[in-house]
Amino acid sequence: MVKWVGFRTATLDVQHDVRKAGPSSYDLHRLFRLALDIILAHSDKPLRLMVKAGLAISLFALLMAAYTALRWAMGEIIVLGYASLFVSIWFIGGVLMCTLGVVGLYVGKTFEGVKGRPLYIIEQRA
Repeated sequence: MVKWVGFRTATLDVQHDVRKAGPSSYDLHRLFRLALDIILAHSDKPLRLMVKAGLAISLFALLMAAYTALRWAMGEIIVLGYASLFVSIWFIGGVLMCTLGVVGLYVGKTFEGVKGRPLYIIEQRA
């Protein structure tokens, strides 16, 4: 990402000393927040996982709907509407999760596009 700014870069070997000030002030909670910030700022994997989870929940709801219809046809369901209510809620929830993930991916792609960053960084020309 430093190269996108346009400055020249170089490497420098550094030998780090042992920490003198005691233990780090970063506890587990701060480390978790830092990791979450890095994942969310530099990746679209959480959005892709949301799309996949939404599809999986919707597929599970459709399978449960087929199972409920089969049980109804066999006469095993006594209370009508109870199972179909849960199936429909799960299906709509999965569709909403999937849709939110897709919208998030579109917003992320648009955000990346308006930054004006180059697709490739060429170090040298032949």
